[in-house]
Amino acid sequence: MIVHDPQLEDQVAGVHTLASELEDHGFGGQLLAAAFRFEGSAFGSGHPVYWIYGFKTGTWWPFVPTGEEQKRDNAEELELKAKLEGELPVEQDLTRWFGLFGAPI
Repeated sequence: MIVHDPQLEDQVAGVHTLASELEDHGFGGQLLAAAFRFEGSAFGSGHPVYWIYGFKTGTWWPFVPTGEEQKRDNAEELELKAKLEGELPVEQDLTRWFGLFGAPI
């Protein structure tokens, strides 16, 4: 499902409400992640930046696809982690930072 809202806070609240409703109707075990897209990047690469929220772990991680097939900008992802881990519960296990290649995001 895709949730649109010009205000980030409202978009996060909408995703939370949607997830709560799905859980209430027995679909909680099938919730995997929510992706929030941001334009631009920390290094000016021009690639979109995504912050992924993992429902199973309750943590966030950055995802920066390069535009090339199944490739991502790991350096930028680590830089974003360092910048925001004081503000968000960032997933510390990098092996759990799965990319959402091919998702309609």
